[in-house]
Amino acid sequence: MLVEEILHEFKRTHLEHIEDIILTDGHAGGEAVIGYFTDLYNMLKGSSSSAMQLSVKWDGAPAVVCGINPANGKFFVGTKSVFAQSAKINYTKQDIATNHGTGDLGDKLLKCLVHLSKLNITGVVQGDMMFTDNDLVRQDINNGKFITFKPNEIVYAVPEDSDIGQQIASAKVGIIFHTTYVGESLAEMNAEAGADVAAFTKTPDVWYDNATYKNVSGSATFTAGESAEFATGIQTLKTLLSRVPQNLSAMLSANKDFVPMFQMFINSEIKQGRIPTEVTAFLKGFQEFYLARMNKQMTGLKAQKAIQLRQQKMAEMPKFLNTVRKPLQAMLMFYKQVQALKAEAMQKMNQAMQVGTFAQTENGLEVTDPEGFVAVGTDGGAVKLVDRLTFSRRNLTAIKKFEQS
Repeated sequence: MLVEEILHEFKRTHLEHIEDIILTDGHAGGEAVIGYFTDLYNMLKGSSSSAMQLSVKWDGAPAVVCGINPANGKFFVGTKSVFAQSAKINYTKQDIATNHGTGDLGDKLLKCLVHLSKLNITGVVQGDMMFTDNDLVRQDINNGKFITFKPNEIVYAVPEDSDIGQQIASAKVGIIFHTTYVGESLAEMNAEAGADVAAFTKTPDVWYDNATYKNVSGSATFTAGESAEFATGIQTLKTLLSRVPQNLSAMLSANKDFVPMFQMFINSEIKQGRIPTEVTAFLKGFQEFYLARMNKQMTGLKAQKAIQLRQQKMAEMPKFLNTVRKPLQAMLMFYKQVQALKAEAMQKMNQAMQVGTFAQTENGLEVTDPEGFVAVGTDGGAVKLVDRLTFSRRNLTAIKKFEQS
């Protein structure tokens, strides 16, 4: 799935990267960021188990929606197209063949239809498919025997003789549930973060879990030194935020192109393996990017009014950037510190993962970190914590599986 669709997937809601909130929400966004990190600090210090909800971003595909259709009480499976105006809801093998064909997607949904029904799900949930039994591969990794599966970009591996390895080896389907839908009909349902799988009927044919972060090994708790370092990082964030104007949002929104183009510029830089944080380099790179976008838009335009509008925008942007140079400097310093704290937190949280993660390279499998996490703060807001240079870049450049499902 696309990164922004994973886990905390409220319908028609886009999750921002934690470092981007100050851009989209200004000074108030910066305060929210500090709140998220404070909650993370309490959780990783081990002083609070309920400060925030944390979900793991599993790199599964396709997205599977299943459960009981409230309109008729029948069990169904499908993709997110079950919510579409021309809904593709599958109750039978023939429904799947008609709606999705008999290729890879159809085969996977058919296995879901057969085996997920054994869980006796009473509502409607969504998950990321991790594997079917046809996807499991036994491999030797670092002189150990592992069961591996690659649903999307990441290769997952578990020791063959471990409890979880034996469960996966006997399963026909593997799925991580992360979203619950509520409502009187599929067309009107709303998504809620999380999935309570405790009441599901256990069956060896399905390996399943929810996406809730679990520090099973106890290895993802800050040491005293790490706690002190992280606390200092939060204090640095507070200091940097004090230099950001309270009216940053109003200042940046004075030019309607700036915020959306900023995010487009960041994505373009990520594709090149860069994230700009120094203001002078940012302004230079952004201006070049913006001019190139405007010139591209003008290519082929015949209406003089449309051409003049873009020429006017091109003339106004440098003037606007000069007026907000100092606020941008303050914002980007905050932005950079957020990235540093995010990396610290993710490094610690990654230690708790039970399933190993690898990247397939020309030289074989190389160890990589999990894709990331979704944090739901005490105020109910949610953000993504993702290694953008690794995984966002991969998502921005990869051809998506099951994209048209």
